[in-house]
Amino acid sequence: MQLYPLKIVTVVGESVIMEDIAERGVELGATGYTMSEVIGHGSRSARNVGSTAGGAKTLKVEFVVPTDVATTILDEISHEYFEHYAIIAWLSDVSVMRGEQYTRKSGG
Repeated sequence: MQLYPLKIVTVVGESVIMEDIAERGVELGATGYTMSEVIGHGSRSARNVGSTAGGAKTLKVEFVVPTDVATTILDEISHEYFEHYAIIAWLSDVSVMRGEQYTRKSGG
């Protein structure tokens, strides 16, 4: 079994911007993303507690990417979204199988 060292960029924020963030991450070099609805509590109070249909949702989007793509995504998100939206982002180390799936091919 071979594992490849990569990064995972995790972004949690208001649903109104998360589709844009997911698309922007792909434009910046991610080969894809995973998005899910989340519930939590933090510095901006509880989110999605007792959420009803049509209410504001909190989403999480994750990108598994090489380091250079990870830092590019985080830089873009921090400059474009942090000031105006309830959003948090972080970077973690991951080791994945099939690492070639997470790197764009040259000339393609």
